[in-house]
Amino acid sequence: MASETTDVVVVAPAETAPPSGSYLEWSAIFGGAALSAAITTLLTAFGSAIGLSLVSFEPSRSTGLTALAIAGALWALWVAVTASAAGGYLAGRMRRPAADASLHERHVRDGAHGLVVWAVGALLVAALAASSATGLVRTAASGAAGAGTAAGAALSQQPDPLATAVDMLTRASGTEPATQAERDEASRILLRSLATGQLDPADRSYVASRMAARMNIAQPEAEKRIDDAFARLGQAKETARQAAERARKMGVLSAFLTAAALLVGAAASWLAAQLGGRHRDEELDLTALLGPR
Repeated sequence: MASETTDVVVVAPAETAPPSGSYLEWSAIFGGAALSAAITTLLTAFGSAIGLSLVSFEPSRSTGLTALAIAGALWALWVAVTASAAGGYLAGRMRRPAADASLHERHVRDGAHGLVVWAVGALLVAALAASSATGLVRTAASGAAGAGTAAGAALSQQPDPLATAVDMLTRASGTEPATQAERDEASRILLRSLATGQLDPADRSYVASRMAARMNIAQPEAEKRIDDAFARLGQAKETARQAAERARKMGVLSAFLTAAALLVGAAASWLAAQLGGRHRDEELDLTALLGPR
């Protein structure tokens, strides 16, 4: 009786993605990062146009600083979420599925692709911003010679608080004006007193006696002029201090808002990439959104 032999053929399972040394698929990552950077640039341009339309050289026609800060923060947050989510979703949807990975592992890999998309997109936006700033600096430098005269004229129209205070102190009518040496001495005394926060009685009496003799006025009137000049300088110092403090607070707030927007963008990119990967695995039909082919 003849024996029959049966050949067993083993068919290797088809791999959806070819094996490689890294789980990262840079083609999908760069595509998502490019989309994210393009959306960021587009929405930033729109935001700049809207912001410029809300401000004016006339304070009565300009939007308040607080309202502008709130609007800018909300817009920056919207830009970060929209751009990062779009780039992350594209990378997750375009990444080749991994047949040898569990559902949880696929979600982790999709999310990781979205996170790398966010990082590369942030670097692209930073590079574009630096390139634009460089171009603006070159353009400004080319026109600096022509703008120098106009800038100097504009600065010359700004009053000097110290010079204004000395002018008020040495103002005279019908008498010989104070010499430049006397004006310089009064300026040094006022500056020293402004640094300590109080007018030294000896300096006050000395300057008052010199001004009274020079302008032929009573000692009490000269002392009153010194007090008024010192009060004017103190008010100018306080105004400058408040402006510097407002600028410092705005800088701190802007830094925190930028960091918060970046963190929210990273989370949005991670979640959107996982959503894109789930739609890829489910082969979600987007015909209803994109229209029939």
